[in-house]
Amino acid sequence: MGALRFQPRAASVLREAILEAGGIEVFAIGDVDLTHKVHRLEIHCRGTRDSVPALLERPRAGQVVIHNHPSGVIEASPADLGLAAQYGDNGVGVVIVDNAVERDLWVVEPARSKRQPVPRDRLRSFFVDDLPRVMPGHEPRPGQLAMAENFADALDDQHISVVEAGTGTGKSLGYLAPAVLWALANDSKVVVSTYTRTLQAQLVREDLPALQRAGLEFRVALLKGRNNYLCRRKLQVLLDEGTEDPAVLERIRQWTDSTEDGSLQDFGESLDQPLWERLQSDTDQTLRVRCPHYNQCFFYNSRRAAAASHVMVVNHALLLADLSLKAESGGDGLLPRYDRIILDEGHHLENAATSVASSSLTSLAVRRAVGPLLHTRRRPGALARVQTAAGAGQPRIQERCDQLVTALGTLREEADVTLEAVRHGLLTDQPKRRLTPQVRAAPLWTADLAPALATLGRCLVDTVNRLAALLGDLEDAELQVPTQPLLDLGRARRRLKQHAAVVADVLSDPDENRCHWVERDRDRARLCGAPVDVGPLLDDLVFSRVSAVGVTSATLTVGGSFTPWLQRHGVSEARTASIPSPFSYGDQALLALPRDLPRPDAPGWVPRVAQVTLDLLGASGGGAFVLCTSYRMVDALSERIADALGGRHPILVQGRGSRERLLQRFRQAPGAILVGTDSFWEGVSVRGDGLRLVVIPRLPFRVPTEPISQARYERLQGQGLDPFRTWSLPTAVIKLRQGFGRLIRARTDRGAVAILDRRLHDMWYGRVFLQSLPDARRVTGPAQAVVAQLTRFYDSRQEPG
Repeated sequence: MGALRFQPRAASVLREAILEAGGIEVFAIGDVDLTHKVHRLEIHCRGTRDSVPALLERPRAGQVVIHNHPSGVIEASPADLGLAAQYGDNGVGVVIVDNAVERDLWVVEPARSKRQPVPRDRLRSFFVDDLPRVMPGHEPRPGQLAMAENFADALDDQHISVVEAGTGTGKSLGYLAPAVLWALANDSKVVVSTYTRTLQAQLVREDLPALQRAGLEFRVALLKGRNNYLCRRKLQVLLDEGTEDPAVLERIRQWTDSTEDGSLQDFGESLDQPLWERLQSDTDQTLRVRCPHYNQCFFYNSRRAAAASHVMVVNHALLLADLSLKAESGGDGLLPRYDRIILDEGHHLENAATSVASSSLTSLAVRRAVGPLLHTRRRPGALARVQTAAGAGQPRIQERCDQLVTALGTLREEADVTLEAVRHGLLTDQPKRRLTPQVRAAPLWTADLAPALATLGRCLVDTVNRLAALLGDLEDAELQVPTQPLLDLGRARRRLKQHAAVVADVLSDPDENRCHWVERDRDRARLCGAPVDVGPLLDDLVFSRVSAVGVTSATLTVGGSFTPWLQRHGVSEARTASIPSPFSYGDQALLALPRDLPRPDAPGWVPRVAQVTLDLLGASGGGAFVLCTSYRMVDALSERIADALGGRHPILVQGRGSRERLLQRFRQAPGAILVGTDSFWEGVSVRGDGLRLVVIPRLPFRVPTEPISQARYERLQGQGLDPFRTWSLPTAVIKLRQGFGRLIRARTDRGAVAILDRRLHDMWYGRVFLQSLPDARRVTGPAQAVVAQLTRFYDSRQEPG
């Protein structure tokens, strides 16, 4: 034994876990840094020497298995030597510590290995030999292999690679294969992050199993945010209390016996949000190793699976939250350690970063934060339960609880009144209002709203301090208070502290990189804040921190240039590549561009566009998406389409059923017509003749009425840049490319995309849009002539001459 070879943070985590477990044996898996010290660890299980090792997930070479000797005798026992034999041959170290984590004994040193490159021969044989064997009809695609080799270079050489892969490239397998081979070669892990759950499901259910069928033996873990998982302990608390619907709780209890996932999405039944908040796993309400359900915990099981995995599938929000927490703490985050990331759906990374760095507050959020503390007709609140446990012998605690009940009632009323005043004062004539310097200088703000918000902020801080004082008294008194009330008090304190920070943020001096606004949330006001430029945030959290990052999407360039994406995401240096689609758009698709329609801002535009849309639908016989840029346009066009064609075609309208249900009906009904907006522009795949026409009435410019959009416009103007060229136009081009991409999803698909916005012909930026679209055959001219050519195309299914 020598100097303790644990970084302070890792030693603290282990010491706390041993203390929480009551001093019995605790087993952990640790990572070792370049100075050969444990710098990060995860607690895996607790119990007897015989039972615990069986619960450990298999650690990787280079890691260490750590456990404490409650006796304080730091010597290797026969059982320890057995562990050493079990793990040492695989390059895993074994470490013994005392309960105070002040002394350690490294029974076996971990392997110190060099990073191994992706085996290129194996990578090529996977695409050339293995995939055709397990996927009948699959043909090797040069673009897919080029993409795979590009990402293999990034993983090996530790750089940033940004790859645009056209539709049909097979980009999922193009990055998964090198990721899996690198992870296997290094017995390490790669994080694969997506923006949507749809793509997550595709990766886990289809693409990754295809790699396994092809002979690659690796482990996969799908991770979700902690609040997605049910907490077994909290379910048992509700069952014991008997204050909720017993039939609902019994269905949930039965589900826990069969589910492996344990997440709300797997339950298959919607739950009221207040009930789910009382059931969900929560950082503030975890007992960690002291929990009787720790070894069967759904959340910790997902973490254990992730620790042992080669590929972790997450979403952008969870990834950014993890990296943010690690940056703040200098150690632990939400996910196990990794240093290789692949970001799919990279065109949504800016949106994800904006969302993660945003903050908001409503009066309902305040009520939900304090609700578990107060008495209701169905159950006693946490404060009442604390008073019962304290008894008459603790007058100070009794008084603090009484004062808190009063303070919480005042806080709820203050939040309701203040935010109602904000709604009445700022949102009577519009759903959102940015807190510009002009708004902040007006008497309504300076004399009424700002002082009221300041009072609410002080009330929140006062309540936070009262909760902290009560928790301190309870700790000092060493009372036998039930666990759940204490956890409720701690969570309320954290949430109210966050709410106070939102108020302080809104009232702070204007920051050029922070946008504040208020918006209507049903019949309430919501205070909001978000960063204007997320490039520095992404650079700090991702691109300058992670060893290797691969980014991909079918739509990253504007006019063939990656510059707009790189600048907006804070990427100063990256290797870029464009992989063209293998589809022959010149043979498979027509691009219909009528020239004689009115501009979108002209009188009579809606009825004229509606008539041309009907003519196009008549030519194709349905089988169409009509992609709108607003719900108002959806309503206007769907009404006219239904009146004219509703007797001959199923008319499906966004908002009249879930996205999944509408897509299912569209696929099942020949000749169906779907009228939708944002969620149908991307992430939707309908192969074959079912979708043969896509109509885009208007170019998808995002009108800068959103507060964050306005702030970004102004920031770019302040930098001497043209916000239209640098922000609005690139955003619209990417979206148009996504909409176009709905049409051709396979080599045998054929159809037409019709764009009815004459600005493509009249305005200088029209050529930027057209240069960014695939090279489909273009049909241009008066609307009547364009419709006639499409009619002949659909009638003959041959190219018009």
